[in-house]
Amino acid sequence: MGKSTHVVHIVIINMIRLILLITFFYSYNTPRPIVQLVSIIAFCVTFIPITLKKLFDIDIPVTFEILYLMGIYGILTIGELRGFYSGLWWWSILISLTASVALGFISLSIIHMLYKRNKISESPIFAGILIFCFSVTLGIFWEIFEFILDMIIHSGLQKNLLDTMQDISMNILGALVVSIAGAFYIKRGKDYLVSTFMSGVIERTFNLRKTEEKNMVQKALEIIQRGEGENIEFKSTIRTNLYTKSFDKLMELNILKTITAFLNTNGGILLIGVDDKGEILGLEQDGFQSVDKIGLHLTNLINTSIGNNFLPFIKFEIINIEGKVIILVRCNESKRQVFLKDGNEEEFYVRNGPASIKLKGSSLVDYIKHKFRDN
Repeated sequence: MGKSTHVVHIVIINMIRLILLITFFYSYNTPRPIVQLVSIIAFCVTFIPITLKKLFDIDIPVTFEILYLMGIYGILTIGELRGFYSGLWWWSILISLTASVALGFISLSIIHMLYKRNKISESPIFAGILIFCFSVTLGIFWEIFEFILDMIIHSGLQKNLLDTMQDISMNILGALVVSIAGAFYIKRGKDYLVSTFMSGVIERTFNLRKTEEKNMVQKALEIIQRGEGENIEFKSTIRTNLYTKSFDKLMELNILKTITAFLNTNGGILLIGVDDKGEILGLEQDGFQSVDKIGLHLTNLINTSIGNNFLPFIKFEIINIEGKVIILVRCNESKRQVFLKDGNEEEFYVRNGPASIKLKGSSLVDYIKHKFRDN
């Protein structure tokens, strides 16, 4: 199970455990043995996957975990319909809130995937608004589904208008919480609250990954054909000096200088794995063990030397062109001045034609004064 999917699972399963514990202790002194039995059995079932992992080193597939979570939730819902929890005014509220948070995670996963693949290029705040709207919409569709079942088979899912409005209110509350958290994590470039399982389902269903890969390859080839300029630069490697055939911190520093200069000027595109003449070299000579290691290394460089608060302005894609891996880094113009940390020094770079130049002294003061005066 992926790290982000694991976090989503932990949040939801702990909410269900909380509901079960509250139910058990609330009904402990009342003549409701069925409620006590169902709650304690369901609570124990939630620990089956982690027990199998620790005792027998058995990993439960993500799909199975989702199914068993839905099963536990279904048991609780059926118990409510059978009247096991009648008189517990808070029961329906907790059930609805848990469902709304789960719907919120689904919405967050979808919007995050679209944002990460540049299908949505607006601010993280706008992404948060989309998450909220999508979550609420899913909740409304669910209420309509319950209404249809009540009309056809008299399921009793919707007891009255008050119950329906209560469910909608909880849906809005859960959507609000997840959307705020989602906007924050998207802004910070994180994905801990995103279900990689759900993202993968959406990608496979709509074939987004293959389409995106084709588009990115075509876009990279078009950029290479245009050549270097004020908003385009090529770098042959990330960390390897092609002359000495060894790792060289200066290579990494040159990449960071270019990114910083793009941020401080009008934005731009950096292609890594392409030489000055536009020949695609690939990044094999950098010696990374996997493609994921390449992305992680570049992210760590940016975090350490530029700052993770500027990650929303920097997006990169790892592209495979005819068996050679390159990176396309897209830098948007920053609203605040960006300094590059080089040891104990902080340096300021801007673009001047096809070059990144360092400003200092009065030139630096004047540039910042005029460029960022409204910020």
